[in-house]
Amino acid sequence: MVGVGDAAHGDDGAGPFVAKTLEQAGVPNVINSGAAPELDTWRIREIGPDSVLFVDAVDFGGKPGEVAFLKPSDLSSAGFDTHRAPLRFTMKYLEDDLGCCCLLLAIQPKDVRYGLPMCEEVQKSSLQIADMLRTILGDLRR
Repeated sequence: MVGVGDAAHGDDGAGPFVAKTLEQAGVPNVINSGAAPELDTWRIREIGPDSVLFVDAVDFGGKPGEVAFLKPSDLSSAGFDTHRAPLRFTMKYLEDDLGCCCLLLAIQPKDVRYGLPMCEEVQKSSLQIADMLRTILGDLRR
């Protein structure tokens, strides 16, 4: 699981928030990439996963806190991308290089302006996602 985003930009901190929550719960193979997930492809390659789940705030036209599963091909029309290299390129690179499946758990942001806190809707969704992933990934380890 790869958390993507910048916590200094309000709701864009959703991915890092989920990653940090999972790391604190002892879930293995969690990477908190911040705003440049393309710089962590080596870490993902070292793990050698069959699948990679990215969590990020993405404007896909939903209500704040709403969640959607997206494939790399969905991102070309899914709204803005705040990262240096578009996330779809990083996801496609990993799929081609590792033969893995990449999915994005997208959380609709309300506001990603610098210095704002995460809104209540996005924070609630982020907590629910972290709880769900902690349960699922914990069950997989048993």
